[in-house]
Amino acid sequence: MGKILDYEEMNNILDKLKNFKKEKPIGYTYFGYPINHYVYGHGKYHVIFTAGTHSAELISNVFVIRFMEMLSNKKLEIDEDLYTLHFIPIVNPEGTIIVTNAIRSLIPRNISEEEEETYCLTYYRNSYIEGEYANKYGDNGMKLQQFMFRHASLDDIDNENMRDYLKNLFVKNDLPIGCMINWSSNGRGVDLNSNIEDSDFIKRVSNGEQIRAKLHLNNIKRNKLGPLGCPFFRKGEIEKENEALINFYNQIKNDYNYIGSFIYHSCGDIVYYLGDALKNNPWINFDEKMKNNNYNIALKYASVTGYKLDGMEIYTTMDSKLKSLFPVTLLIELGSIRATPLGQFMDFDIGGDDNFKYVYSKIIKVNSQAIIETLPKMLEIYNQ
Repeated sequence: MGKILDYEEMNNILDKLKNFKKEKPIGYTYFGYPINHYVYGHGKYHVIFTAGTHSAELISNVFVIRFMEMLSNKKLEIDEDLYTLHFIPIVNPEGTIIVTNAIRSLIPRNISEEEEETYCLTYYRNSYIEGEYANKYGDNGMKLQQFMFRHASLDDIDNENMRDYLKNLFVKNDLPIGCMINWSSNGRGVDLNSNIEDSDFIKRVSNGEQIRAKLHLNNIKRNKLGPLGCPFFRKGEIEKENEALINFYNQIKNDYNYIGSFIYHSCGDIVYYLGDALKNNPWINFDEKMKNNNYNIALKYASVTGYKLDGMEIYTTMDSKLKSLFPVTLLIELGSIRATPLGQFMDFDIGGDDNFKYVYSKIIKVNSQAIIETLPKMLEIYNQ
C-alpha cells in the first residue's frame, strides 16, 4: 500500500485510533463538513496540533495522522498524565476532499509504494520543468503536472452543493484544466491562510490587481476564487474554518494550562520564530521575553529536525495571527522538496543530493522525535 492518504482513508484511520477521544467538532465548514477534534492524554498541560490549512500540502495531514497512529499503537511515548494533546488533523476538509479526489483519478489506493513513488517523481519533475519554462519563457499556459490530472472530475465529489458550486466556479473563473491537484483553498475557493482582517494582499485584490501564482503554478490567478491565494469570498467575511480555529485556541488558552501549539505546513524544512515585523504587527506588540521564549522553542525543534530557523517578519496571515495571539506556537514547513501535494511522498534513494533521499521517511521520523523533545521545553518555559 502507498503512503498517500485520501480523505476517506484519513477518517478511517482516525476512527480506529486507540487511547484517543473524539470530541465534538470545533466547527463546520460552509458546505457542512465537520472540523474534527481528537484528544490524547488527560494531563494538566495542553498542546494543540493542526495540519492541512492548505489542502495541497497533504504531507502535513499525513504526518499528523501518522504521529497520532504511533501514539495510539504505543510506538511513541508521551506522558498521558502530564499532557493533554489536542489534534485538528484536517483543518480544511473541503480542500482535502478536492485534492485527494484528484489524486485518486490517477493514483489508486491499492498500489505498491514503488509505483506510487514513480507518480510522485514524475509530478515533481514535471513541476520542475514548468518552473524552468516560467523562468526562461514567461510561460503561463497549461502545466505538465496539471495535465497528468486532466481527467480528475468534480463529479466524484459526493456533496452536491459543493460539487455544483465548484462546477460553476471553474467556468466563471476559467480555472485551468487539472488544477484540482493544486487545490489549497477551501470549497468556496478561499485561501484560509490569507483570509484575515485587512491585509495588504486583501487590499490589492480589492483594488482589482491581477495577481498570478509563481513558477509552475503561474497559470492560476490568486486574485480569483479558485485553487490558491484568493483571500476572501466577500471582503471582510472570515471563513468558518478560521473562525472555528480562533475560538478553539481561545477556549484552550482560557480554560486550561495552554503551553504551546504546532502548526504544520509544507514545504521548505523551516521552523518559524517570531521575528521583527517589517510593518506593525496588527495583533500584538511582542515583548522581548515573549520573543525569546518562542525562539528558544523553535531552536529546540530545529535542532532535532535539522530544519533551518527563519524569523517571521510579515504578520498578515492566519498563521501569523495565531502565532501572535498564542506566542508559544511553532509554524513548521515539512520537507525540502517542492511540488505539493506529491513531492513529499517520494521515499527512495535517488540523485546525489542528500535532501532528495528518503523524503517521506525523514519527515515522519525527525518531526516525531522533535515533538517528543520539544514538549518538555514548552513545559519548562511555561513554568518559568
